[in-house]
This record gives sequence, structure tokens and C-alpha cells, in this order.
Amino acid sequence: MRNRSIMWDYIAEEPKVLEGLMDAEEIRIFAGGAGKDFEAVYFVAHGSSYNAALAVSDFLSRNGGVRVYIYTPTNFQYNAYALQREDKSKVLVAGISQTGTSSGVVGAIREASEKGFCTLGITDTKDSPIAKEADHVLLLCCGREDSNAKTKGYSATLMVLLLLTVYLGREKGILTGEKKEAVIKELREQVEEIPAVAKGIRKWCQRKEFGNDLKELYVLGYGMNFGTAMEGQLKLMETMCIPTMFNDIGEFSHGMHRAITGKSSILLLKSKLSAKELTEETFRYLKTITRHVWMLDASGQPSGEENRIVITAYPLTQSLLLTTLAIQVLSVFAPEKIGNDPNRDANDNFTEAVHTRLQ
Repeated sequence: MRNRSIMWDYIAEEPKVLEGLMDAEEIRIFAGGAGKDFEAVYFVAHGSSYNAALAVSDFLSRNGGVRVYIYTPTNFQYNAYALQREDKSKVLVAGISQTGTSSGVVGAIREASEKGFCTLGITDTKDSPIAKEADHVLLLCCGREDSNAKTKGYSATLMVLLLLTVYLGREKGILTGEKKEAVIKELREQVEEIPAVAKGIRKWCQRKEFGNDLKELYVLGYGMNFGTAMEGQLKLMETMCIPTMFNDIGEFSHGMHRAITGKSSILLLKSKLSAKELTEETFRYLKTITRHVWMLDASGQPSGEENRIVITAYPLTQSLLLTTLAIQVLSVFAPEKIGNDPNRDANDNFTEAVHTRLQ
């Protein structure tokens, strides 16, 4: 095992990456040009990119003035007939792929273009296949990330989508200048907090010996952090190589709760939204079944409880960037705690076998 995973380096690079995106003009220019005329956005993405689109989807609809639909490439191919009923001049099809080589996403962008829709590629590589296929490109500017589980690339995707939202909202007159600046302020403050929060969570992990006895994991969230719950499930599955599941906190009682035993591990994500009471009740109940219950708490209520990681509450963005960061730290720390490299080979040849990447 490596003494220290390269993923820690990528997490450490996040503040610089996110600050750079906040100071870039490309997203603002797109929003003020072609972007402002669209009434709907159809996102097509895999894995973490899909999770990022889901996390920001309601925020984008509410503040950016567009209807938002999210598809995996296969679902876009077979289950997106509604797209054919849209006014082509008012719909954007946006493909997200950090590497720009996802064959499914590239294929979806090509298909949308052939049908007469305007397309956007969100990627890190300006000369990648997706960038060449799309009419417009927004770059993540996160740099190379040689790990199976993406961290800085995921956070960069969130930032691009959040900034696109506020710029669109301002262009369309949905957001006041004051509200826009308030959102930008929250984002900047979260970015500034990243180093201290990462350090604090690592210390918490050391005290709790996080990773020991982690055999199966459930991640529960709501609001923007329902997407974060999906990302948490995926990240810890990728790095720990264990069975994981996610759910909306309101759906947990509809069957999933029956699978919980004393060997289960559960991570709850809490923000200031109304579901915080249900999350707290669920937290208390689960602690009577298993000792492996933890909460990432961004509700703004201080607590000294050892199984709770308190994160600064940012109500406009639901502390999305910092909750995501916490998930990333947990995902790297846990496998290293039991002597594994989080980026170790685990059926890595599968993508080659099924041709999910373009060369």
C-alpha cells in the first residue's frame, strides 16, 4: 500500500481549483450569450458527474430559470422521448465528463446534435472527444486526476454548475444582484474553509478509527445533499470496495430500514431544511441498533456529540461544497485505515472489456 494516497493531493488542490473557476469569465460569458435563451437543460452523465448534476438540479431550476432533466447515457438513448416534443431552439443538451472520453456521453451529444439540439460539453480537457462534439464547452480546469474515485473533479463540476446557475439567474432577472452576491459569498467562504475542514475531519477520523469494521454502508440525505448521498455511496464503494446504498431520508422507512443490523454503518447528511427533524429522529433510532452511525451536520446547531461532524451552515447552498469535502476525506481515510490504497486495482479492466472509454 502507498503510505499516502495521491487522492490527498487532489483534495488539497481543491481550493485553488475552485477559486480559479470563481474568477474565470467563461461561465459568465456563456450564461450571458447562448445560455440565457434556453428554457430547459437535459444533462447526460455517468457516475459522479450524474450525481453532481442531480445535486444542483433543483437549485438550477429555482434560481436559473430552466427546467432540468438528468439522464444516464443509456436512459437518454432509450427513455428520453420527451426531448422530441421540445422546441429545439429553447433546449440545451449538456454532457458532463471530466475526462471527456466517456463513450456514452459523447454518443449522446452526437445524437442530440444530429437531431438539431444545441449542445454543451462540460469537461476538463479542451481537445477531448466531448469538447470536439459539443457546440459549446465549459472547462472544469481541475487538471489531471489519476484516481478511480474523483474528488477535485467532482467539486469542480459542482462549482461550474452553481456558478452557471447564478449567472443565468441574474441574466434572466430571477436573482437580484443582492441574492447573487450572497450566493457567491457563500461559495467563496466554503472554499476558504476547505483546508481547515479537511484537517478537522481527518482528526475526527483518527479519533473514531473510521474504517474499522466498515462492511456495508448506507448514506442518507435530502435536498441538494441527496445528490451528495449518492456521491457518498459511490465514493466509499469505489475506495472501500464494499456494498453501499443511498436513499432520501424520507424514503428510508419504506423498506431500507429493515436491512439494518448491528453490523451496518450509516452516514446521515443534515442541513437546515425541514427534513432536519426527521434526520435527527432517524439518527437517534439507528444508534439503538448499531454503533456505526455518523452524521455530517450543517444545520447550524452546535453539538459536542462525538458521532457528529459539525459543518458550517450555508443556507443558500446547503453547505454543498463542504459536505462533499467531508465525504471525500472519509472515502480516502477509511481504506487507508485498514491498510488499503483507495486507488488500488479492483476489476479495473472492466471498462476496457465493455468499451466505456474512447481512446
